[in-house]
Amino acid sequence: MVLQRRLMTWCVGVTACMCGGVDVFAHEPLTASTSGTSEVRTVVEQDVAWDAIEWTERRYKLEAVGFKARNETGWDWWGSDEVMVGTEDSKGWTVSAELSGVDSGEFYSFDPVRSCVVAVRPGIVVLGKTSVCNEAGEPAPLSFGVELWEKDIVGWRTGFCKTLPPGKGLHAGPHCADDGSGADFIGRARVDLSALDLEAVLPNVGDEHIETVVLSPCPSGEVCSDADLPDYSFTFRVTRVRDARVELRALLDETLHRTGARSELEAIVTGLRSLRAPSPRQVEPNLPR
Repeated sequence: MVLQRRLMTWCVGVTACMCGGVDVFAHEPLTASTSGTSEVRTVVEQDVAWDAIEWTERRYKLEAVGFKARNETGWDWWGSDEVMVGTEDSKGWTVSAELSGVDSGEFYSFDPVRSCVVAVRPGIVVLGKTSVCNEAGEPAPLSFGVELWEKDIVGWRTGFCKTLPPGKGLHAGPHCADDGSGADFIGRARVDLSALDLEAVLPNVGDEHIETVVLSPCPSGEVCSDADLPDYSFTFRVTRVRDARVELRALLDETLHRTGARSELEAIVTGLRSLRAPSPRQVEPNLPR
């Protein structure tokens, strides 16, 4: 009962933070406007048992399956595409090697076991070769971005690319998908999978869900012309791995260190404010390839 009362007080406090802004951290009474409504006072208990709060959460991993050149870059008779694939998630980015000989109508397959996109083991990784998932997985929501570039031996230099070693617990590729040497942009997509999305298609541990998204050929999201643009799709799979027991104290300590928040409540509010709405995406039916 004591823990329940503390949890109730904590929830009220968090709600007050969300509604009242940063002033709530001063723990002073909040006075309503002078429109005749009664004064509202919020008290946040200081000795919330953060160490006693824990729960079981569902975990997932997300891997690349492959991509399809629905319409390769340029004229089909001119030659095949030489493709480079790059992905990014909240803990870093991955990149493939140069994938040669991609023609219109062809599907290029990755080995999913070596093509992790979300829940990647820390370090330098190459998509399709050494990008392996941590079997502990990641909790929902899952988000990632993917870009495809066509490596041209002749092209205008657009800049430079410098890769840096990943930080602790993060991952990165050994080179850039666009190295600034004149590569042609093929397309990109942003995928956001909410907890509800994942629970609907992956009710049990070991379940897999495969999805294909159509890439936008427009850089930076602008509207493209009606020219003969490249048309590619990207296929990925999400697997539900074993559930994990989570302690709130450990998450709070990590967030306090990463964000510089001054208190547990401020760390929670910082996390809530960082949430964003899912990005729309064009999903292609999973028909036989």
